Amino acid sequence: MKPLTSSRNALGAVAAAAMLLAACGGGDGGGSPVATDPLVPASDVPLSATPSSAAALAFVKRVAATSDNSAAPLTVGDAVLASSDTDEPDPGI
Repeated sequence: MKPLTSSRNALGAVAAAAMLLAACGGGDGGGSPVATDPLVPASDVPLSATPSSAAALAFVKRVAATSDNSAAPLTVGDAVLASSDTDEPDPGI
């Protein structure tokens, strides 16, 4: 796996920021804790977004699908999303 190109990195950062914005919703503080995907250390990027280009694209799509513009941006830190020279392009984007 090699790092994404700079334009894809920018897209990933924007998508990650949008995901954090969506994740900042409040709650009543009650109920059982929700199991979460562990994060890449020092970032807000889930580990599940890093092993394959399909997982990275799924993460970016989830972030891009959010519309909350009032939360703090995602911390990307040293997270590296996977890319592939052999996977077929996603026709949905």
